[in-house]
Amino acid sequence: LHEPRATSYELRATSYEIRDTRNEMHYQIIKIGKEDIGLVWSEASGRLRIEAIYLPGNKKIPERILQDFPFISETPRKIPGGLDQIIADLYRGKKRDFDLSILNWSCLAPFAAGVLKQACKIPRGRVDTYAGLAARAGSPRAARAAGTALANNPFPIVIPCHRVVRSGGDIGQFGGGTDMKKQLLEREGVVFARQRRVDQKCIRR
Repeated sequence: LHEPRATSYELRATSYEIRDTRNEMHYQIIKIGKEDIGLVWSEASGRLRIEAIYLPGNKKIPERILQDFPFISETPRKIPGGLDQIIADLYRGKKRDFDLSILNWSCLAPFAAGVLKQACKIPRGRVDTYAGLAARAGSPRAARAAGTALANNPFPIVIPCHRVVRSGGDIGQFGGGTDMKKQLLEREGVVFARQRRVDQKCIRR
């Protein structure tokens, strides 16, 4: 669960190969201290959409973006409306409102979209389990499939997949690494009973 994402980006990149979208797709590198967050966004007919968010990793973010979105403009461009600052604040653990309709949900399967929308309902300072989230999405026996949907979350931080843990409270895996996951949760007020195990009082029932 929560291994580095590839499948959803590959499918999305394939869809963009049908036409050259270089003039409407852009990316930005959001600097947060010593860390970088990648943001891919598009603008067509006056409509702004976020296509993907990239967490820090071993490979440089611009290289990952250009690999996943080969037709994107190679010159970084700042997203309008201060959305980059909101994402940076969320990464820092601050409470910010975010308009989820700006996200491009169109390349997600219905089940995956349902799981991710349920993840958005997990309050700050709390976590849910993979099984619990699957049940809330209407498929109580699909914990593993829910984990796959979270692992392929195109919008980490904004859709807080880091707030989902294993049954019993073990932190589980995360695309940005378990250390980052623990830091994100701690910034939001989640209490850990042990090094990698969330206190039971923070798990939604």
